[in-house]
Amino acid sequence: MSTLKRVFVSHLRQVSLWRLLDEARALRDYAKAQGLYPEGINVHLVDQAAFDAVDTCVRHIESCFARVDIKAKVWRRFTDEDERHYAYACLARYSAIAQIMGGSVPKISTVAIAPKARAKIASYLHRVIRDALGSSWPTVITSRSMSLDSSLYSVADNETRTGKTRRYVKVVSSTRNKRISLPLSGLSRVSGNIRVVLDEERKRAFIHVSYDVARQDRATGEAVALDWGITEVCTDDSGVHHGDEYGRALRSMTERRNKTGEARNQLHALSKRDAGSKRTKHIARNNLGNKKQQARLRRAKAQLQTISGAAMKEVVYGDGNRTRKNGRVRQLPSQRPREIIIEDLSHLRGKARSKKISRLCSSWARQENQERMTVHAHVGGSGITTVNAAYTSQTCPDPTCGYVHRDNRHGDGFHCANPYWDCDWQGDADHVAAMNIQIKDRRSPDRPVHFLPASEEDP
Repeated sequence: MSTLKRVFVSHLRQVSLWRLLDEARALRDYAKAQGLYPEGINVHLVDQAAFDAVDTCVRHIESCFARVDIKAKVWRRFTDEDERHYAYACLARYSAIAQIMGGSVPKISTVAIAPKARAKIASYLHRVIRDALGSSWPTVITSRSMSLDSSLYSVADNETRTGKTRRYVKVVSSTRNKRISLPLSGLSRVSGNIRVVLDEERKRAFIHVSYDVARQDRATGEAVALDWGITEVCTDDSGVHHGDEYGRALRSMTERRNKTGEARNQLHALSKRDAGSKRTKHIARNNLGNKKQQARLRRAKAQLQTISGAAMKEVVYGDGNRTRKNGRVRQLPSQRPREIIIEDLSHLRGKARSKKISRLCSSWARQENQERMTVHAHVGGSGITTVNAAYTSQTCPDPTCGYVHRDNRHGDGFHCANPYWDCDWQGDADHVAAMNIQIKDRRSPDRPVHFLPASEEDP
């Protein structure tokens, strides 16, 4: 199917065909009319390849537009509301974008604007879109996973010889009227859109299923400020460390990667020096593969995710989590924080002051931790607020002091070095950072608190 998707994506590179991106089924009808559907292959899979090609191209174009922030440029360029409305209407229709890139001026009936003004806007959009897209276009690579809707698979239960029930997922194949049966290891519920993922290393296939998560009532407890760390997952403003074993696991993974990398570099240098020899071929065959290395990295990342998830559940649901020894217990809204204040690390760039910290940070899944916290906060009914992380661990939390200097922090410890008066405030650096995040949030009463929109909340 990747070959078919590659054909569809290459056709959509023609600007004149961008009108087909306004509706996914338009490319399917066009491909059938042009004879692009191969014979002897299940038509449902070809349809799915066409829909995936449209989605890939749309995402690529939208990402290029977002990277240069075209809408903001339009807002600054034009001051008339009708002109802005016309420009935004053009950007919302791929058929109009195709006309602009083809040198013509789109006519949009919902916007009353003079022809001269339309031509001026179209000329500006042509230049901006051309610069945003450049010569880039998405490429299709062979993937070890595929997404299927409910019409491309079926679920069946069969009884084994021992009397147990075995569940199978029968997915569509490239041959007509033939499906591939995948036995499941349990009796999990499989419905809706699924994704089949192949694990070549263990010669298994996994079925990924999406489930609706029941959201709890809106939390009403005290707000909590968090500071992300690499020795632990996070520290709250009360000084409690969550996920203390995170640092040991992260350090172990980093040291193992560094040690393996140094050994592989030596083997690569030896292979270059003795190129073509029997010894070099043996090294390339047995010591320079990446299968074991990737498997080890997956296990290490899974360990970090487990530690991180448990720590975040402690923050959102309390020490007891959502489960109790005797079963699942629904907590009261007052037992969960109404708001979780975290530092925004999306703009964190550059190297740290030491090579060791830089290597740890390269393996630190900070963005993933923020996303997981957002999910858990949504399920627990808590809001998420982000504040600027600058100097949070270098600022004295004493409201009468507030001295900021990098010498205040020494590793995981904090000691205020205010030269103007004897403050001498001491404590844990992560605890200080969480306290300063709380202070920053109090100083910004109009900051947005992110909750799920009311129209999407669970009833």
